[in-house]
Amino acid sequence: MRLVPAAFTEMSMRMSVIWGISIILACLPLLMAVFFLLVTLPRKVVAVKQDLRKLRAAPSAQESVRAGESKIASEDDIDQLVQKFYDKYTLSVPALLLTIFYASGLALDDAYLNQRFNSGSTWFFPQQLVDAAGPILYTFVGVYLFNLGNFVRRIYLGDLNEQVFWGAINRLWLSIGLGLVVQKAGFPSAAQPGIFFTIGFLANIVLEWFLDKTLKLLNVAQPKSEDMPLQMVNGINIWKAYRLEEEGIDNVQNLATADVTELTVRTHYNLRTLIDWIDQALLLIRLTSDQAKILTAQATAISAIELAAASPKATGNNSIANALATKLNIDPVLMAATMDRLYEDEYVQDLWNLWQSGKEAGPHGGGTMKMQFTVEPKAGQNMQSVPEEKTVDEGAKE
Repeated sequence: MRLVPAAFTEMSMRMSVIWGISIILACLPLLMAVFFLLVTLPRKVVAVKQDLRKLRAAPSAQESVRAGESKIASEDDIDQLVQKFYDKYTLSVPALLLTIFYASGLALDDAYLNQRFNSGSTWFFPQQLVDAAGPILYTFVGVYLFNLGNFVRRIYLGDLNEQVFWGAINRLWLSIGLGLVVQKAGFPSAAQPGIFFTIGFLANIVLEWFLDKTLKLLNVAQPKSEDMPLQMVNGINIWKAYRLEEEGIDNVQNLATADVTELTVRTHYNLRTLIDWIDQALLLIRLTSDQAKILTAQATAISAIELAAASPKATGNNSIANALATKLNIDPVLMAATMDRLYEDEYVQDLWNLWQSGKEAGPHGGGTMKMQFTVEPKAGQNMQSVPEEKTVDEGAKE
């Protein structure tokens, strides 16, 4: 008679431990949001401001004036953007919602374990639901681990924002929905754990596969997109493109019109890297992919700043415009007009003001060397160029 209470106590202790672990796992999104706001975010703000100060450091008064003319970023702007994007509700609301979803999934998981390995009770869950939940719980564990790894990485990089939490919620429900569909396909029992577990890691790929099969079955042609992919920009690989897509930047056209200051605050990429990417994008949207390849083959940087500095308005002659027109097989007049428009573009001017720090690209610049030019304040669009200045890499001097 004493064995029954002892066994019951032991089972209760086991389930208490499992419940305790489940509560901690469910609350991790909230805990990570709090840690980011209190510890990581202040460090990130200091790093961004230091990056901005480095770009604005200049060896001469002329450089200081030009850097000060930038309308893109200031330390006050950074503080305002941090308040806008990282207030206490921006992260806490999706983190709390994800915690609730995790708590529900983990409670169902605990009920499944209790039924299979303990007292057989399903607690407040219907018996039929727990019986059928096995494969879906494998999916839940897979998507939980995927999201957890993403959270840890983003905190480490100082790149956590509300979109990470909303994306985790979207992946959670997408994976569960795909798991239900796959469950109806009737895979062998021995293969189910592995198949359902990997859905959480490959949710987007599985969804694209289903959509492709459905479109072929219905004989529906997919619309062709003429958008230029982000990976046309030098320095952007598949992972960086995925990160930019989280910010609503899906193609080169979006990148060319992005706010460099906002991207600096919201992502973990430094200011100089983002300037270089946007500089390339501003030129790429004016070229075809074949023309971009021709410029690259000629050892010519894909840079709106460089073409602006070499424009007829900047140099007083059309020699470079004519040479480029010949290589790209386009009308010289149109080529010259394009370069002049880049020279007059206020965003190109501001990007240059931020880029030019007196050291050019240097060994750690992460981009191509930019030619030097300034633009006088608009007064009937009268602009003057500064003669091209040959710079020497600081590392080469040493």
